[in-house]
Amino acid sequence: MKARIILMKHLLYTPFILLSLATSLLAQSVSTVPVGYVTLNIKGTGGQGTESFSYLGVPMHQAASFRSAITAKADNSITCTSASWTANAYANTHYIMIMSGDNTGMSATITANTSNTLTTAENLSSILTGTENFAIHKYTTIADVFGAANSAGLKASYSSGTADNILIQTGSNSFSSYYYKDSGLGGTGWRSAASSSVDASGTVIPYGRGIIMVRRESADLKIAVMGSVFPDDAVTPMEVGFNWKTASIPVDITLAGLFGANNDAGLDAGYSSGNADNILVFDASGNSTTYYYKDSGLGGTGWRSAASSSTDEANTVIAKPGEMFFINRSGGAAFNLTENSPL
Repeated sequence: MKARIILMKHLLYTPFILLSLATSLLAQSVSTVPVGYVTLNIKGTGGQGTESFSYLGVPMHQAASFRSAITAKADNSITCTSASWTANAYANTHYIMIMSGDNTGMSATITANTSNTLTTAENLSSILTGTENFAIHKYTTIADVFGAANSAGLKASYSSGTADNILIQTGSNSFSSYYYKDSGLGGTGWRSAASSSVDASGTVIPYGRGIIMVRRESADLKIAVMGSVFPDDAVTPMEVGFNWKTASIPVDITLAGLFGANNDAGLDAGYSSGNADNILVFDASGNSTTYYYKDSGLGGTGWRSAASSSTDEANTVIAKPGEMFFINRSGGAAFNLTENSPL
């Protein structure tokens, strides 16, 4: 199932700064690709306690390195006869995004490639006609956002327990922690809490997915993340359980804007937050507000907060560019959530 949801049709110029850059893509044309930056605000402890939490997202992306049209499809692969790629140049570091047709915005990880054929982890063949336009993007990584040598200035240490941590979701109820290691056995560089010696700088931060920052310094930290904007739709899968969600495209997110004024996305609705899918939104102090779609009972129907069953919250901004929230898909099946690009 694919839910097609319309976002607000304007770009934000603060904190998202839009620039214009003529970028030559590795295809047969030159396109103007909008680029800019979003500022991530990482909250320090302020001298209160030993750690603080920030709920963030990275809505900027690596510019497309190739654009063209599919000329053939098969299970877990697509072919572009005009391509002349280096063998395995994109393996496990890039993804394909569909740019036209009924399934615009769908993507799949590239696991291998020949000079003109891409092998993908996900099988898109059943939803493609075999003539769609597509783009190849490099995945955004820890090194892309925070610098290969921690130029962002996160607190580094010999272990994850005493350093700033980056939490990346790996499942509906699981995540992995990463930190910058500055001393000790196993060398220095980006590491996971599970290994002090394996380089983790290439760890992917999936688009549309939030990250949680654990800060162990008193001072706040601001990081400017450069990148480009998807020129078309972006689709993120919503799994059963908790989904760490952020904007795939740098615009303010409202409940009606993302899920539809009448819950067109098809979240589980209910007469109260206790029997519906929940959207959890955090403020700068770490306090959360729960929202849901109310379908019956006193107070009418529509988007509501757990604090009031009658106040319309449809146009409430639940995340600005660089912020994240949680979607708790508690009852229904997994589905694909589409954000339409304003470009």
